[in-house]
Amino acid sequence: MPKILSVRIAEVCRTIESDLGHSWRMGALATQAGMAPHHFQRSFAAVTGETVAGYIRSRRLERAALALRDTPDRIIDIALETGFQTHAGLTRAFTAHFGISPRDFRQKGLPPQNEGLPPRPYLRPLSSRTLISNCDLVEIPDQWMCCRQTKGVQDGVYFSDIESIHHDFKALGTELGSRNALLATAFPEGPKGYNDPDATALYGAIASDRFDLAWSSQWRGLPGGLFAVFPHFGPFSTLHLSWHRSVRAGFDQLGVAFRPSWMFETYLSARPDAPKTEISALIFLPVQKSTIGKARDASAP
Repeated sequence: MPKILSVRIAEVCRTIESDLGHSWRMGALATQAGMAPHHFQRSFAAVTGETVAGYIRSRRLERAALALRDTPDRIIDIALETGFQTHAGLTRAFTAHFGISPRDFRQKGLPPQNEGLPPRPYLRPLSSRTLISNCDLVEIPDQWMCCRQTKGVQDGVYFSDIESIHHDFKALGTELGSRNALLATAFPEGPKGYNDPDATALYGAIASDRFDLAWSSQWRGLPGGLFAVFPHFGPFSTLHLSWHRSVRAGFDQLGVAFRPSWMFETYLSARPDAPKTEISALIFLPVQKSTIGKARDASAP
């Protein structure tokens, strides 16, 4: 059976992230994905919310910003390590992207208004002009989460052993029975990079009140508020791409402002390999109340 499109795009993203300084050719990446170049470019933008070139450039510039902040390396050396051929090439791209030159960035840092979402303030993806993503704005009360904890992000994915996590969720679902609770994963803070061994996720069930569960005795308060809710289609292994796309839509298409709070996802499918036509999960991103207008307010008649 052919791999579904989002899985192939995820594999290409892993290839790009493995060597951001490499001069990636569109034809080679399209061949890896098993597509014609024009189809690959459209598919990549549809899945990630970014063009291929935009994805590569935003990751290179994030890497350059981190090197400027954390190392004494010369700007020309950072340029070469991040795929820019000259000092001037990095300076032009960096200034256009962040609104400040590499030299000034090293001395003054990035103005807060130009930062991306924490904990990756230098990740400012370049969204595709054709990005189309629908969401609802939903006011959610404070809730409780019965949870276990997992650590580590590998290739953009929190759950490297998805079968083990699926087994845990199945056991929890059996114990919950008919209780009014949703299987979910919550993120007090996102990963600091495409690979982050210290990133933490809490997984379990969200409910309005606490009750006794043998599955776990740990309950955490999940702060309520206004959330932009985005659907994810297909297997859970590509959920990280839908997260990326949702954030891009929030920034650029919907014009929403994110507020500091927990992000979370709830699961609508019992199958980790859900087909591409099935809405298998919902992504909840906390937003400011002043943003109602460009997204659909699900509480409105």
